[in-house]
Amino acid sequence: MRCRNHFVSDCISLEGPMKEFNVYIIDDDPDVLDSIACLLRTSGYTAIPFNSVFSFLESSEPDTPGCVLIDLIMPEISGIEAMQLFEKRQLRFPVIMMSAYGNIEKAVSAVKQGACEYLEKPFAREKCLQAIETARIIWNQRTEETADNGMQVLQLYDGLTRREKQVFHLIAEGHSGKQIANSMSISYRTMEKHKANVLNKLGASSTTDIVHILYKIKDMPGYRKNGSSDSSQ
Repeated sequence: MRCRNHFVSDCISLEGPMKEFNVYIIDDDPDVLDSIACLLRTSGYTAIPFNSVFSFLESSEPDTPGCVLIDLIMPEISGIEAMQLFEKRQLRFPVIMMSAYGNIEKAVSAVKQGACEYLEKPFAREKCLQAIETARIIWNQRTEETADNGMQVLQLYDGLTRREKQVFHLIAEGHSGKQIANSMSISYRTMEKHKANVLNKLGASSTTDIVHILYKIKDMPGYRKNGSSDSSQ
């Protein structure tokens, strides 16, 4: 049995060796989703189709190796707008943009916005697989960089005092300054001093940065929520 082949050439039903790499396909055309998913599965990739950006955001696994293959023009939001949304949510997936209305201007715009590749529909099987392989290389590079950066941030976190770590976690949990001071039985002024030290030591500029830092280090080996570098108050 052959896959439906409206947009991709040479899609045959032969299972390839499985690769530990997810390809999230986002397109509002069900025929396109079926065709590309077939191509990727027969090439050994885990193809996960979505008919909207928002359904992808609800179901994707951000720490699992993968990339996003997304259509440029869709009813809800465009592929460019989707990339901006991915960046806000700190998703590390490389993005491959595709469109049936391709031209040089659109391709350049997509790449400038952060897409690693641009595919014009209909595209050949080998061109698609080459783009996926490029995305896989980029994922591996980003993962190594993130791991190195995470270790550096963890070292900075370990440099916080016990009290500063308490403030750090209460801020990350969304507590106000007054609530933090009350829960720690300290004055508001003392809490502000601890908070300033936390921001300074971590190189953070806002409470949002603290949330991002916690997300980055919380699953790392060596992270201890209540560990302390000393017993300073």
